[in-house]
Amino acid sequence: MTEISKVINVKYELNEIVEEAYKALRANIQFCELNKKIKTLAVTSCIPNEGKSTVAINLSICMAKAGIRVLYVDADLRKPASFKYLVSNLKGLANYLVGHVSLEEIINATDIEGFNFITCGMKPNNPGDLIASDKFGDFLFEIEKLYDIVIIDTPPMSNFIDGAIIATQTGGTIIVAEAKAVKWKTAVMMKNQLQKANANILGVVLNKISAADYKNYNGNYYYQSPKNSSNKWLIWKGKRHKHD
Repeated sequence: MTEISKVINVKYELNEIVEEAYKALRANIQFCELNKKIKTLAVTSCIPNEGKSTVAINLSICMAKAGIRVLYVDADLRKPASFKYLVSNLKGLANYLVGHVSLEEIINATDIEGFNFITCGMKPNNPGDLIASDKFGDFLFEIEKLYDIVIIDTPPMSNFIDGAIIATQTGGTIIVAEAKAVKWKTAVMMKNQLQKANANILGVVLNKISAADYKNYNGNYYYQSPKNSSNKWLIWKGKRHKHD
């Protein structure tokens, strides 16, 4: 890999309980690799503001802290994640897909060892066409060679097909859903759309769970914030594996 000279400082301040939740999520994804190693992982949601990007970024950093070489890619060319505002390099995925820059020019190194990221870059006029292009497939092929896993943040699927297109080209997909925010029928339609696209759905991260609701999720992996905290955490519901 071409050496990246500039290093970006990343703010990562999770409390112990939240960090444990992401470690458990990391472990469950690794359990899904019993038959085949997952090199690319799409993270999607049904509607905006369910915490999809936060989950994708924190999961990426959690994996890097475990010694895994991780690349986070903001592939939401319609509404980018906050990483865009942390770097002076505004060249990103869209710039690469239209052929204006090289791959090395859009990869940002960070002060967290093993964790790099790519912003969405410029806002294109044709985001759907870029995601569906052969150039995007070539991009995935190239970055798979450079990292242990590539985590791709996709647009919500309620209004755009981009997430499903990306999911068809990745080794696995996880769905982030905010508790009590998405109607059941809408969630089922999203799942069916991903399955029709032959996406490998690993599981669902049920996000922003209140402490009062934890007792309703017995049998899943769940994590409770301290009693004096107003934070809401996540629950993982995924594929069962031999070690269950």
